[in-house]
Amino acid sequence: MNVGVFTTIKIQNGIPLFWNNHLKRLSSQAEKLNVGSSILLSIGKIKTYLKQHNLSNCALKITATKENNKTEIHYETRPLPQNFSSCKVITSEDTRNYLKIYKTTNRIINEKAKKTAEENGADDALFILNGTIVESTISNVFGMNKNGEIITPPIKAKGLNGITRQLIMKQTNGIETDINQNTKGPLVLVNCLRIQKISHINGKKLIDGERLMKKIKKLIEQKEKEYLSANI
Repeated sequence: MNVGVFTTIKIQNGIPLFWNNHLKRLSSQAEKLNVGSSILLSIGKIKTYLKQHNLSNCALKITATKENNKTEIHYETRPLPQNFSSCKVITSEDTRNYLKIYKTTNRIINEKAKKTAEENGADDALFILNGTIVESTISNVFGMNKNGEIITPPIKAKGLNGITRQLIMKQTNGIETDINQNTKGPLVLVNCLRIQKISHINGKKLIDGERLMKKIKKLIEQKEKEYLSANI
């Protein structure tokens, strides 16, 4: 099966947020997985595409695939997700292979885990490796320790180092530390489109993550505002 790579970008006021970060990751992963040696995209080209399709606030998915020995770029757009502040999750043993550190189109295990979660009255699933949390099917995970410091599971060789995760870690000096699957919380899920606090894991209620969610949300909104101001 041919594997492509993709990135999903939040579009606000016609501007792709943190474009350089997304393009750098897309290009790097395409090269490593032999999808393409370079991704020839510019923010100007993306803005033109958005303007032509009358899109100012949406999610833009850019996928790079290799077809007949040629790198092809595909665009998909969808509305930004509704801002549901909390979610329920179940745990799922992480059986993914080495590709889990890349944002690839091979998402069979992710989709199966999420479907199982929904069939059991939850919204998402957390991948578990050796009894500790890695990430969810679509988001990175953040918690807070007893000192009020932001923590997150180590991701090297285990999962995807998301663009928003990188931003949060840089701005907060977040601490990478294992989070046990039996944690009492608080926990939040974060990706470039949404932030949600986890209310329950496997039906067990967690410590409310409102404080943590607000702290991270404020940081993200401030960085988005700064980026928009610098790229008008």
